[in-house]
Amino acid sequence: MSGNYGIAIDIGTSGIRAQALDIDSSEVISTTITLRHPFPGANVVDHLHFALKVGIKTTHDLLIEAINKVIRGLNIDTQNVKRVAVCGNPIQLSLFHNIEIRDLAYWGENAIERLKIEIPSRNATITNSKEIGLEVFEDALIFIPPAIRHEIGADALAMLYKTGVLDKEGIYLISDFGTNAEMALVIDGEVFTCSTAAGPAIEGQMIYKGRLASPGAICDLEDNDYEWKSIVLDNDLLITDGDTIDPSTGKIISKSKNNIEAIGITGTGVIAAFSLGIDDEIIVDSKIKTDDKKLHLQDDVYLAEEDIVNIGKSLGAFRAAHLTLAEEADILLDDIDAVYMAGASGFYVDPLKSLNIGQIPPSSREIYQVGNTSLDMAKDITLSPEFLDELQKIADQMRSNHIMLATSKTFEKIYSLELSIYEEGMPFWMYNKWLEKYGFQTMPSKELNPKIHRMFERDISDLGINGLNVVDIGLTLEAKFDGCTRCQTCIKNCPEDAITLEDDGRIILRTDKCAGLGCQKCVLTCPEKVFDYGKFLNLS
Repeated sequence: MSGNYGIAIDIGTSGIRAQALDIDSSEVISTTITLRHPFPGANVVDHLHFALKVGIKTTHDLLIEAINKVIRGLNIDTQNVKRVAVCGNPIQLSLFHNIEIRDLAYWGENAIERLKIEIPSRNATITNSKEIGLEVFEDALIFIPPAIRHEIGADALAMLYKTGVLDKEGIYLISDFGTNAEMALVIDGEVFTCSTAAGPAIEGQMIYKGRLASPGAICDLEDNDYEWKSIVLDNDLLITDGDTIDPSTGKIISKSKNNIEAIGITGTGVIAAFSLGIDDEIIVDSKIKTDDKKLHLQDDVYLAEEDIVNIGKSLGAFRAAHLTLAEEADILLDDIDAVYMAGASGFYVDPLKSLNIGQIPPSSREIYQVGNTSLDMAKDITLSPEFLDELQKIADQMRSNHIMLATSKTFEKIYSLELSIYEEGMPFWMYNKWLEKYGFQTMPSKELNPKIHRMFERDISDLGINGLNVVDIGLTLEAKFDGCTRCQTCIKNCPEDAITLEDDGRIILRTDKCAGLGCQKCVLTCPEKVFDYGKFLNLS
């Protein structure tokens, strides 16, 4: 190895991934991941809300502190780092770059004008480590790829570029399977995009026993006559057989030969349990038909009925987004030639189970699992900085039609039907009847023998010479609230154990554990109404 290093970073909504590279030999040296994001919450809306409350500077400092921990976890001489490339959605990259984000939070020209927001350029940018605050060689160059438009980020560009669909004839659907699921429908090079708030359940968060893809997590299940075998990720993030369990009772049918222990379940494992539960009629109308209302898996990992409802809402967001894209582009879902599944969740999930429960269109005839395209594109930029110019040209030339689902009447109507399925038990035949009544296409028949192409062995294809390191970012904010009586109501009501109280009255918030805007039990239950996110400062 030459000792001249580059670092590729993917800032995802649910965590950070990075790779150290030898920029002379192009070898991957090591890989580091976090299991959580440093900001409270589990989606981009939570992260935006948090940044607006505590300020862009504090949020930027918190993110950079987390990234510096990730960089240290790569175990290289950071003073020999000459280049860093960072990829992510517009919110994450704006906070990394420490630029205006309010244009991403407020919709419409009137709001932008009223708040006197100057929309920043999100073109390809080259800056330096000193400007950003990264703890590497002070003159190291930092490469930030362009957004297609201000709300369609570099992560979506990575998804489109790395799959090669922009240069193909035909109709293709590409989805990044994350909490803020970016989707693109490409029709002979014309791109229709949207982003749907699928929610944290899709990546194993806000699930009682859930966790992100990491060693010891159940990522899939196999059904053998109503007995379920767990498929577990090992220390190298490769799949291995776990125990076989009776899902109705938790009784162990057979132990695995390698004695691997399960410590939680990923979003892909939840998808598998949901699919098998429906097939085995253990889940009926979003209810679990077991004595204790739980689906039992290995080592006391289980799913509760609340988990089933949450994952149902996530799946509903996917299906409603697919239908909305197809309606806006004036095609039928049955016209799609191939489906591409990107991201860690999209890579590890069983595509047949995704097809079975609506995470991808049921008519999908050809399915490609392509892994982490965002990190892969950051790696390409790190090794070949001139690639940044090519990406800018692609972004400039792309004919893109972005559909804001938040204001789409089509999406609103379809997603209301999805909620009726998972919250009220509406049968699927009635769902299709309502689609017809609204003048929309109905869901196509399920493809029985789709062709599946798994492009790599794992979502990060090469972990490097020194392998994988999982980093606990464990960052904190602290504040004192005037009028706080130290009753500890906020602590007692925090479902994530993210809050502690110091003897001097300081409230300490563990940001990576905090559920953010989707929870706010600390704010809502404070009897004195003095708990305020805006008073937290990053003093860790």
